[in-house]
Amino acid sequence: MKKKVILYPPTLDWDFLKQRPQQIVSQFARNGWTVIFCNNTQSNLPPEEVEENIIVYHNFDEVLKMIKHKKIKVDIYYYTWAKTAQYINQVKAKINIYDSVDSFAAWYEYEDNAVEKADIVLTSSQFLYDLRSKKHSNTHLIRNACPESYINRPSTYPQEYRDLHGPIVLFSGAIGSWVSTRLLRKVADKYTTVLVGKEFGKQCPTNVYDLGTKSHEELYNYYANADVCLLPFDTTQEVTQAACAIKLFEHMAAGKVTVATKWSETEIYPDAVLTAESEDEFVEMVDKAIKENLSTKNNKIIIDYAKENTWEKRFSDIEDIIVNYCKQSGVKVD
Repeated sequence: MKKKVILYPPTLDWDFLKQRPQQIVSQFARNGWTVIFCNNTQSNLPPEEVEENIIVYHNFDEVLKMIKHKKIKVDIYYYTWAKTAQYINQVKAKINIYDSVDSFAAWYEYEDNAVEKADIVLTSSQFLYDLRSKKHSNTHLIRNACPESYINRPSTYPQEYRDLHGPIVLFSGAIGSWVSTRLLRKVADKYTTVLVGKEFGKQCPTNVYDLGTKSHEELYNYYANADVCLLPFDTTQEVTQAACAIKLFEHMAAGKVTVATKWSETEIYPDAVLTAESEDEFVEMVDKAIKENLSTKNNKIIIDYAKENTWEKRFSDIEDIIVNYCKQSGVKVD
């Protein structure tokens, strides 16, 4: 039987951290779909199979040519950057799925078209659901998650941690415009604070230990052996209000309490997340998490949250949405 094909257009590179698009298409691949993932960095490198059923293409024009000459037939066009809705007519997919994952001012001019041309709209946060559902009747809230394989698994103590004095506070991911480096600096003035990730428009504070990027598999070790994890986001920005941080669920998978600035997506998981509305309160919540050893005290509750929020469960929800759309529209993808 010929495998169904899902296409993801150039938006990010396969090996740029491990974000929602990679996680979701990986679930499609594990459920028998062929994934064509087009890297944002374009080159003449040949296609490569990075995981079973996942082929990374480095030349999107070549993919479009193969579609034009009917060498590839796309069942689902899955896009997360509103601007890439411009390729819908060339891709000619049976189903177009727009996954609205962020809200950047630079994207505003493309959003209406991206929503209008979609058959199904997914959203990663309540903020985005409220926004997109006003303009599309088939809009669904599918929050971020963690892999089942991440949950409460054995860990290796990172070598870099051996040279540090505890307790250890961790921030992982990209230091972008949405991250409050002031908060990071304040926490690092009091506790040993590490970054596992990369600068992305903002500089890592000088009092934070920059450990660089790690593979997604390695990253778990840094979560599991920290005392508390951080989400020091700038809540004055719309991009934060629209965010559902993947790292929050990965912290949970490792049984760790998160201290976060307060917005709607961080208030859903009591006992796993301590929220703060001011810089001083943020440091106080870090104090509380460490002094009360909450990552150990609340471990079972935190792990249970993780088990309810896996990518496997999210894929099952997405699959149901696709099946229901097919029933209602008469479209067939099998």
